[in-house]
Amino acid sequence: MNQFLNKLFEKKRNVYIFAVLAIVVESFSSAILKMAGQYPLFSFAYILWFALAVAVMGIYAVAWQLVLEHLPLTTAYMRKGLTYVLIFVWAVLLFHESISVKQVIGIIVIILGMAVSIRGE
Repeated sequence: MNQFLNKLFEKKRNVYIFAVLAIVVESFSSAILKMAGQYPLFSFAYILWFALAVAVMGIYAVAWQLVLEHLPLTTAYMRKGLTYVLIFVWAVLLFHESISVKQVIGIIVIILGMAVSIRGE
């Protein structure tokens, strides 16, 4: 397994793609926790959704650790802003939450901040 991962991560582009995939997985955990919160605390449905969220976070933790082994900490974390953008998207698409102009401006600021910090890497 280690040889496969080392071969996969030889190209920096693959590390960045893997980082984005890890962030997408992390963002799903928030949506899953929101689903759990729609059920009574400790009900069977709540426990199932919560367990799924924990499993997803476990997958994310392993994936993110792999990313951190191949990228500088500052480089990796500059991409974490994508988590907030994706959670915003899931809130609108999955839960039909309303959006405000302030929220859209906030998302734009996050995206611009990531673009500025990542530019030139």
